[in-house]
Amino acid sequence: MASASTVARLSALASRRAPRVRRLPPVRRIPRQVLTVQRALSTSAVRWAEEKTKREGGEEGEGDLPQQLELKGMDQDFAQTATPQGLRQLDELAKTNGYDTIDEFLTSKLKETPGWASEDRAMEEELLRDDIGEKPNKSSFWFDEDDPETNTEEHDEFDEDDITSMAHGKLDQVREMRHYTRLAAWAPPQKKRPGRVLGKRHPILTSSPVAEFAKPFVPPNENEVLRWRYTTYMGESHPAERKVVVQFAPDDLKLTPVQTAKLKKLAGARYNHKTELVKISCESYEHQAQNKLYLTGLVDDLIAAAKDPKDTFEDVPLDLRHHRLVEKPRFPKEWRMTKERRLQLEEQRKAAAIADIERAENGLLVDGKQAIDSYLMQKLIEDQEKQRDAEMVPAAKAGKGAGQVRARR
Repeated sequence: MASASTVARLSALASRRAPRVRRLPPVRRIPRQVLTVQRALSTSAVRWAEEKTKREGGEEGEGDLPQQLELKGMDQDFAQTATPQGLRQLDELAKTNGYDTIDEFLTSKLKETPGWASEDRAMEEELLRDDIGEKPNKSSFWFDEDDPETNTEEHDEFDEDDITSMAHGKLDQVREMRHYTRLAAWAPPQKKRPGRVLGKRHPILTSSPVAEFAKPFVPPNENEVLRWRYTTYMGESHPAERKVVVQFAPDDLKLTPVQTAKLKKLAGARYNHKTELVKISCESYEHQAQNKLYLTGLVDDLIAAAKDPKDTFEDVPLDLRHHRLVEKPRFPKEWRMTKERRLQLEEQRKAAAIADIERAENGLLVDGKQAIDSYLMQKLIEDQEKQRDAEMVPAAKAGKGAGQVRARR
């Protein structure tokens, strides 16, 4: 049996070439009822009527102009109106003309029609391009080998007629801020409520209409033991927004000591024995509500498993190796400054000052500046003596050579 999409595609090709299709021999003439079906599923009915009018000598009208075919619309119309019985009749018609299916029949007729190699092949390629899509341009900047469905369509060059994406994001933030500002300023109604000024109560106008809907803070009661934490980026989309964290203390769940100990063991590394809290997070789903629902069910399962009396896990020790306690160095208590220690240090300083004074009076106190000056002076004297000795040695050698010359003479 022929497929609906293939028959519609071939019917569109046939309808486009309808004025030039040669009539079939009498033996292979299509029955009238089948032709009615074909004309209902194609746009060849109008052309067939106009061609008949021309043969009868009628006037030429606007029907002579070529019509533009909406291929996708024709394909949809044929798929909606086609029935298995109608497709089966088309196949039977093709078999009477010596073909197995209606596809082969239409294809052979179109190939025999002049112009098939140029115009009709172009139309067939256009139909296939609409179904499959254009081939990606490998030379394009946007081509990605890992993504076969990459859109490689080249965009127009930037003509300096728009702002950047970052500026568009900033404009969105300004619009959102102005929106909520207008709501705060103009949202009715403005309700009066009692206020306090200088110890007297009198009606005053609230600072904002939104204050009417404000609710006082109520601390959580004994039944509200779960603490939720969400993440928001103030209107900006971010992958971390989906993350939801829940914390609770096992001791607040009103369980028996055995059940509480079992819950801590089941929590594993998510239990912190230092803070005595169980912390669980989830970001597997796309929205916060889905992650919160998953965590709620997980907490319920933990509580149900802790209450199960079949196995209390009493023989299993509580593993706390995942939380390592790092002892921070602290200042020794013995080194802390006390009043007694302060008095002791003052007495030691006074005794050291008195000892320095006595040494200075007796000449035993070393003066650093004087010691350095005396060392430098001694060093200078030694250098001068060495230089004098070096000058005397060459002079003695020169005197000895002159005496020998006189003796020879």
